[in-house]
Amino acid sequence: MSDLGAQASSAGVLQQVDSMPWPKRHRVSVIGSVVLTLLGLGCAMAGGSVQYAEAVRLGSSVAGIGLLLLGVLLLLAAAAAGRIAGVGPLVAGALCGLIGLVAMFSQQTLWELTDLFGIRLLQIGALAYASVLCPVAAALLVGAGLSGRWNRDPAAAQGGASGPGAPGPIVEL
Repeated sequence: MSDLGAQASSAGVLQQVDSMPWPKRHRVSVIGSVVLTLLGLGCAMAGGSVQYAEAVRLGSSVAGIGLLLLGVLLLLAAAAAGRIAGVGPLVAGALCGLIGLVAMFSQQTLWELTDLFGIRLLQIGALAYASVLCPVAAALLVGAGLSGRWNRDPAAAQGGASGPGAPGPIVEL
């Protein structure tokens, strides 16, 4: 019975997403992807730093592994926002790529920015993970965005209009 209820609730969510007008889909997708990406990268970087510090001492940290897994799940949700509209993961990927470029080519700036918090582990983690994790996440998010949903509403396309002003694909790949 609970399995049937889970299917019904997920079908309800998909119907709500399908019934959203495109401008709202774009806003939801962009805001959701950017917020989830920043939170996911923050959790993954913090968890990776904690886990690395413990692994050097031949141990393991439950908190580090938990944060790392939480970051991965948040990044997965950011990529899944491409189901709503492909522009969300695309924008989040571009932002990630920008952060990665800053991390790769401006280590001194990144070191000084993270010094505001006074936590040495944060500085080392930001340098180590931002210059590696951000470009990888950017590439994956851009790929998720490009393979996401780019067509207008099927109901609007059935209006019978044809020609250059008719509703149709936003981007033709």
